[in-house]
Amino acid sequence: MSLDQPDRPQQEYHPGWLKDFLVALVFLTRLPVHLSFTFSMSAVGSASRCFPLVGLIVGGVSGAIFLGSHLIGMPIFLAAFLSLSAQILLTGALHEDAIGDVADGFGGGADKAKKMNIMRDSRVGTYAVVTLILVLGMKVSALASFKDPYLAFSVILSSAVVSRGLMVWAMYLLPSARPDGLGASAGKPSLIASLWALAFTVLIPLVSLNPSLGSIALLASIAGAFVLSLIAYRQIGGQTGDVLGSVQQISELSFLIAMATVLN
Repeated sequence: MSLDQPDRPQQEYHPGWLKDFLVALVFLTRLPVHLSFTFSMSAVGSASRCFPLVGLIVGGVSGAIFLGSHLIGMPIFLAAFLSLSAQILLTGALHEDAIGDVADGFGGGADKAKKMNIMRDSRVGTYAVVTLILVLGMKVSALASFKDPYLAFSVILSSAVVSRGLMVWAMYLLPSARPDGLGASAGKPSLIASLWALAFTVLIPLVSLNPSLGSIALLASIAGAFVLSLIAYRQIGGQTGDVLGSVQQISELSFLIAMATVLN
């Protein structure tokens, strides 16, 4: 999340599709986006409707690398690793860092306060390391199982879109667990913004794949996001920025596992 944009008293932020898309890019990626208006975390609530569209860029680049690597004869596991590496570079490992923090906090804390403190600690614990190894390993294995590289491109693209769209609904449905955290400062998306995100989340996989495959993958992603959100609610009473990033990772992994299972 590249929030190191200097405050420029140029223009005030007024919601609009282009501005929301740029805010979403700044929030979710490390792409060098120049804003002609002052960035504010309060803009993220409105900009969340564009989260799935950011997934188009991240997933499109990642999928193109997988497809290109496969077509030039690169070993399939190497192509899968390169594809995931591209995602991590584009996002600055934002979501991977989040799920590592959640794993450490939920696994190592005895109560809510301790869990929250561990999640804020920059040190990496055993739970985080094991979780990241398992999540990345399962993603690579799922990608390497796809026989059709063009279909794999669509799966990678769609999983990036859906997982970021489900982040919006986690923001909308879950209360903020920390009053001064990222989830609270970003603000709760409006129902309209959440419905726009849902529209992109549903439409893109159905078009990119097909109604049957897209529906199966969507249901798997929703189930993964729901389980993670339920765990977060029971553990700390709601969502934080780390929880939202974990929703992205688990729902994306669920999408890939579902497709790997169905297509094999």
